[in-house]
Amino acid sequence: MNRRGFFSSLFGREPETFFFGVQFVLATLSSDDTGARLRKLIADASRKNNAEKPQEKLALYKQCLTLVLENKPYWEYGYWDYITDSDEANNEAEFESWVSEITASMATEQEELGTSHDESFRLSSEKGYIVVTMAFLLEYAPLEPVRRLLEDMPEDEYWTHAGFTELCEALRRIDFEYALRDAVFIMPGNDDDGFSWEDLHSAGWNYLKPLSL
Repeated sequence: MNRRGFFSSLFGREPETFFFGVQFVLATLSSDDTGARLRKLIADASRKNNAEKPQEKLALYKQCLTLVLENKPYWEYGYWDYITDSDEANNEAEFESWVSEITASMATEQEELGTSHDESFRLSSEKGYIVVTMAFLLEYAPLEPVRRLLEDMPEDEYWTHAGFTELCEALRRIDFEYALRDAVFIMPGNDDDGFSWEDLHSAGWNYLKPLSL
């Protein structure tokens, strides 16, 4: 029995859960290989089926977060959400919403890819940004670092490099024994593409926040 099952049995109740999702928007250059390196990490883990055990999941996310942190000078926009609804089904629904919306948008990539823009998909042919998304459905674990950080973070740090650095450090300490669901996406989903400034200021991305130093 893992710790999740142990603690649930110990206290005689269903575990409480929370949803946490975060997006990093990284400015890139044509010579930058960050997106390709991130996609390779995820693809290798999926192909080898070696990201199913808690310690293997943690290793994958640590590697992804290391690359994200290496690009900290190029963080321009971001977003995160934290939901602690008492109904686990609502938290799971929020996780599914993030995953399904991103999956649906990635499904159009083949139509979007090109040297000239198509207004039905992209507003510009420039390819200056990638978006890294991580989403989690987690149990309230003892001393859970993400929950503690989010509840204690001052509001003036929500949309800053310092605040997002703290998020990265907390994510690197997740105990995946308590992770019910998790997902990581790199958008766009191929090495030859990227988002433009105009794309990221269109209606579908209007929730993004500029990150201050």
